[in-house]
Amino acid sequence: MRKTWKISFALLFCGLFFATFPLQADEDLADYQIAKHLGYKVFEKSFGRFETPVFLLEPKLNNLLISLNVEKTMGSVVRSYARFRYKKTGRWTRYKNFEGECHFSDISDISAYQMLFVILDFNKGKTLIEGFTAQGKKLSEEAMKAFVQNTIPLDSSKTWPKPSILSREEWKARPPKGEYTLHDPRKIILHHSYVPTQSQYSGASTIRGIQNYHMDNQATGWMDIGYHFLIGPDGTIFRGRPEAVIGSHCLPNSTMIGICLIGNYDPNADKLNEKIERSLINLLSWLSSTYHIDPRLYYYGHRNFSPKSCPGDIAYDRLPFYREEVWRNIGETGY
Repeated sequence: MRKTWKISFALLFCGLFFATFPLQADEDLADYQIAKHLGYKVFEKSFGRFETPVFLLEPKLNNLLISLNVEKTMGSVVRSYARFRYKKTGRWTRYKNFEGECHFSDISDISAYQMLFVILDFNKGKTLIEGFTAQGKKLSEEAMKAFVQNTIPLDSSKTWPKPSILSREEWKARPPKGEYTLHDPRKIILHHSYVPTQSQYSGASTIRGIQNYHMDNQATGWMDIGYHFLIGPDGTIFRGRPEAVIGSHCLPNSTMIGICLIGNYDPNADKLNEKIERSLINLLSWLSSTYHIDPRLYYYGHRNFSPKSCPGDIAYDRLPFYREEVWRNIGETGY
């Protein structure tokens, strides 16, 4: 009886472990990371103005993502601003307006940042700026040059049909915490989830798990799922953020469309199958033809901007093949 009890307990423990295992996906390890409670609130008043202390950065960074957690009543308006101090000159930038997320990127390093909030609520309800998370990195000179270079638009009149994409409503996504920031998509970044693996994939619930981790975990705390698209082992393409807005998947993020392949594509792990690759090539062909992104020049792996192995050797080594296939679909001349 005791032996049976031990086996049952072990099975129960394993079930609970895997049921609660964080569906975290392969996000960057930050050089700087903070989750800060602010507690700024306007209650039964029509106006409030709050300025944070100066937050010092160590080490110095050239990329920083700030994500707010704000609760507000209908009709209230929250204006958020951030400014940054350059390491070399000691000078501050002007306050920059942002919505749910602030994305900072520059060739020059910054050593500090500060935020300012203005709240207007003529209904005199309750608005709370609960706090924020921030993640920062010092990207290499090579990576920053790749980011700031002027891209050459794809010169092709060929189009490619939009593939079938499961909408946010269909996979029951949570609404974002705030307003998105628009950008001009010019590059495509390929990721793998690492965790969950292919065997842990369970359709829409897996994507909801990744979204919950991105939005709720103190290591991230983003306003929404970080990726623009995710592709399951069954070939299903899931809509993340709209591709016309900045994601949270690969600093500097701006101008980059993030696509995540569910699975671990490091050596001796999961294998790419025909369904995944067919969906990926169709998605890439549509994105490149729609936004004039040259597949020969502007397809990257996450590792090109990060020390991580993402999207895994197996997927990264297939990038030349994906470039050729997309060019065959939408290119005007020989590759």
